[in-house]
Amino acid sequence: MEPKLMNESIETILQLIGVVNDRHTLSKKLSGGMKRRLSIGISLMGDPKVLILDEPTSGIDPYNRRLIWTIIRKMKEAGKCIILTTHFLQEADVLSDRIAIMSSGHLQANGTPSFLKNQIDFEYRLFIDKNETYQNERITAFIQKYIPTIVLERESISEMIFGIRRSESKYIGQLIHVLDEQSKDIGIESYGLSMTTIEEVFLKLIHEAEQEKSSQNDQTKLQQDLANKIFRAEYDREKGARRFCFRICALIIKRWHVLHRQYIFLCGFFLFPILIEILIVSIFPAPKDIQASLVQNNRIKDAQVTLLPSIYNPHTIVIYSNTNRTDSRIRLIDYIQNTGANIDEISTDNVLNYVNDRYLTNEDFFINKYQVAFAAYNNLTTSGSALKLKSYFSTVNYHAMSTSLSVSSTNLFQYYSNSSMKKIITINQPILTTTTVTYTALQRFFDIIYCFDTLPLSLFNFLNSILAALFISILIVPLIQERINHSKDLQLLTNLTKRTYWLSNTIFDLLSCITLCILLTIIIKIGSIGNPSIESEVHIYINTEQMGYFLLMIIMYSLASLPLIYVYSFSPKSELIGFINSFVINIVVCFFDMVLAFMALFSQGQSTNTSRVSRLTSIVNNIRWFIAVLFPCVNFKRSLFNIRLKSSEECISSLNSLMFTNYSLDEPWMSTHEPGVGIQFIIFVVQMIFWWIILILIEKGTSIKLGCRRCCGCENDLERIDVENPMDNAEDAIPNQWDDAHLDEDVRNERRLLFEENSLSTSSVILVRDVVKRFKKRKEKSLQRRIFTPVDHLNFHVTKRSCFGLLANGAGKTTTFRMLINDLKPTSGEIIINGKDINKMQRDLEIGFCPQFDWLINNLTVIETLYLFARLKGLKWSEISQICDDMIKLFGLEAYETRKIQNLSGGNKRKVSAVVAFIANPALVFLDEPTTGLDAAAKRKLWNVIRAARDAGLTIILTSHSMEECEALCTKIGIMKLGQFMCLGNLQRLKNRFGKGYAVQVKLPLQDINLFKEELMLTLPGVQIDEQHNGILFCTVPFSSINPSRNFTSTYSLKLAHVFDLFNKKKEEKSIESYSITQTTLEQIFVHLAGEDQYINTDDNKNK
Repeated sequence: MEPKLMNESIETILQLIGVVNDRHTLSKKLSGGMKRRLSIGISLMGDPKVLILDEPTSGIDPYNRRLIWTIIRKMKEAGKCIILTTHFLQEADVLSDRIAIMSSGHLQANGTPSFLKNQIDFEYRLFIDKNETYQNERITAFIQKYIPTIVLERESISEMIFGIRRSESKYIGQLIHVLDEQSKDIGIESYGLSMTTIEEVFLKLIHEAEQEKSSQNDQTKLQQDLANKIFRAEYDREKGARRFCFRICALIIKRWHVLHRQYIFLCGFFLFPILIEILIVSIFPAPKDIQASLVQNNRIKDAQVTLLPSIYNPHTIVIYSNTNRTDSRIRLIDYIQNTGANIDEISTDNVLNYVNDRYLTNEDFFINKYQVAFAAYNNLTTSGSALKLKSYFSTVNYHAMSTSLSVSSTNLFQYYSNSSMKKIITINQPILTTTTVTYTALQRFFDIIYCFDTLPLSLFNFLNSILAALFISILIVPLIQERINHSKDLQLLTNLTKRTYWLSNTIFDLLSCITLCILLTIIIKIGSIGNPSIESEVHIYINTEQMGYFLLMIIMYSLASLPLIYVYSFSPKSELIGFINSFVINIVVCFFDMVLAFMALFSQGQSTNTSRVSRLTSIVNNIRWFIAVLFPCVNFKRSLFNIRLKSSEECISSLNSLMFTNYSLDEPWMSTHEPGVGIQFIIFVVQMIFWWIILILIEKGTSIKLGCRRCCGCENDLERIDVENPMDNAEDAIPNQWDDAHLDEDVRNERRLLFEENSLSTSSVILVRDVVKRFKKRKEKSLQRRIFTPVDHLNFHVTKRSCFGLLANGAGKTTTFRMLINDLKPTSGEIIINGKDINKMQRDLEIGFCPQFDWLINNLTVIETLYLFARLKGLKWSEISQICDDMIKLFGLEAYETRKIQNLSGGNKRKVSAVVAFIANPALVFLDEPTTGLDAAAKRKLWNVIRAARDAGLTIILTSHSMEECEALCTKIGIMKLGQFMCLGNLQRLKNRFGKGYAVQVKLPLQDINLFKEELMLTLPGVQIDEQHNGILFCTVPFSSINPSRNFTSTYSLKLAHVFDLFNKKKEEKSIESYSITQTTLEQIFVHLAGEDQYINTDDNKNK
């Protein structure tokens, strides 16, 4: 695409998807709805004729959903062919010209939305909200007088839903007349109507497909019986010390399941350290050997080399002699053979050519095989004997020329002395050229350097400290995983204390560390026995004392390191980064400590002052102590050095002479004076106590920075505070008397009821009274704009056997949920659950929680997850198996019982999260988007479970982006905007108060549409013609045309009945083919009241 056309296309798409003002915003900072719109925009690049949209509105709020629908409609109008997949069947109904329904890979139905709806027996559904004191049978009998074939589909103590068949829809007007006149007498408080949806068609087809596969016609009845059995059961709970012990056991079992399934973890924690330790004790040379290989010859005693051909063995010497019968040839061969070299004797005088030809064939010949060669020439023509020798040597290896000359000299000497016993011995001896004073200081330094904790001489101590850092750093991985995926938070919501959580982790980690430490100790013991070199560092551990103190120090290192990594686990953003950072930091500080040790040693060795420690050495030693106090791995390395030092009198003497220490071989092992390890033991204890205190402060939410500011009297300082932390002086900004005149009537009445009726605190399962939450924004300069109030004087209460729908388009929904589960403290106000003010107590609430995003442990199976949470909630261990089996059957997870969580689909993960929320029948259950990712059939099954739990006596707080879900489940609904309810009440009251009217669809011949529109406007003043498409007229009959007073009196119902009578008459007169009248949906009310919240990108996205 040309640049000009590309820019024009981009601009057009940005305007179409409504993100013009965010064109320069990073995609990761966009809200969920904007990201989905951006994805659609990407699909439009290049102006394709066919668009395939896969779940374009999945997981987003109704407002953004409607925006995307508008975008898709515009694309349809532009002539594009759109193929849409969705789990949200209302979306398919609104957008599609044809709908295909699939199940188990087979096409079940295909047709227009109206054609598919006609396949359902029921055309309308009548929703009744009733007084709980009236019997359902009486209401059913009353309604059946007017519509005999009406079917009661679902009922509860406060609501009833009836299905009206297509053939009986003409009687709806008559029923509405009667309901208005006599509804109060039979306990009907309000009613509503809705038409058949595409979702009902989908469910019918899925049900038929399942019936073909299964002969169990009473499966639904069995599920209902199972639900009643589970949710009406009263479970015995463990208490006191038994509950504490069982929770510890449950968490340890969890860690074991996670451990043995993570093969990388097993290898990294057990296998790699063991293999590395075997290499350390079996391969690495002794310090003296390393010293000998690194230090120059003129610094080593007896560094001379005797120049004999044997120093190159195995090698081959080429020999040529011009006669085979002379004594000189025989003596030369005997001498060379006595050195162990091989001999290649050639018959022609071409030694160089012979060797060169072989150099070219193999590089090993060039380097190792041919080092020297000789050619002997006897003068046989003269009367006097004479011998001439030519010596050849390689320029690759040291001393080859000198060695060849030494052999030639010996052979000449034996020839002229006529004796094979005569020899000339050639020795290469380095000459010391340094002065006496300097030589003495450096000689002393290099003689004893192997005794010090320096690289590369002290490899055992260094490598074991790195080994210890490796297995400790690996233990941080599961902790970071649980923090990042919030499974830790979900476990704590079972009333598990943080103390118990960390104690169980400590027990498991410590047992793992002790097991590994014992294995490493055994390896070192075996290595000390099997290593032939008594100079090796591992050899000192042949003694039981040294072995015991090694085990003690590595266990103390583990004890000191565990709280350190627990504190560190709060920081990394991923487990891999956390492990790498921890391991690398430990390697660096250990290496840095070795470098400092060498600096101190070298500085003292070069010092001209032989009576005291140099200043640089003293500073470096202090730095080393400081590092040892900060890092357990460095302290562990120093303890190993002290064990080695105390095992060598020679090293103690050398250290005393150079560093002016007063170390003694007789010092007790646990002495605080080195080379005892008592000081390292004390440091480990101090480190352990210090890091445990830090961990406690973190878990208690104590901010050191905030405490310092308070001590300095800086509470009103407006420095940046993270959005997670509340304002210091937020409560001072809230007036005692708050004006609620601007609130909706129902919301205001709810607030006043909560303040006037004190008995509600005990009768309600949950009561929220004037709850306010305020934060300080991060980068706002204005004081007024800096104060952010996502929840502003929120009030509501929920009674037993109720489902409260908390709906919001951002607007502090997540903040409210966090306060309700006691994860975040409100700035002011009360939250009372089961009569307990949760602001004045720690986590001691009997609640269940299904989070918006699955807070599950990926390496547990489904059954193990349920066992874990059943145990944490204190159920009797003998009953847990049966309870978990029943829950799995109820939620339809039998096929996935032994499957790991990470291998489940998104929908099945939601089911597991829901099971965890409902297990043990908590009095209050919080469900945050419980059906996200479920298809329509699975969604309805989960609705049935939730409804059964509600009817059995559980109280449920539900948030959802599916308004249909809230209509199906909620007995009370609150819609939030700007931190406050815009409306509050049951579904039918919200529809009556805030609905625009009734949606009417009329199908009639194309030629009659204009005439019918004119007649309709005259008959129903105020009717709105929305659109017409393929002979279908879409219009809205507003409440104002039905009843201008909007007081919901008899006039309202009579007028509604009049609307039904009008369209029935038109249908009987054949003026129209068909019609449908549907009440305003909750989604339409939500979009009208909430719209797009200005806080949507400020609160919820950050809190999530």
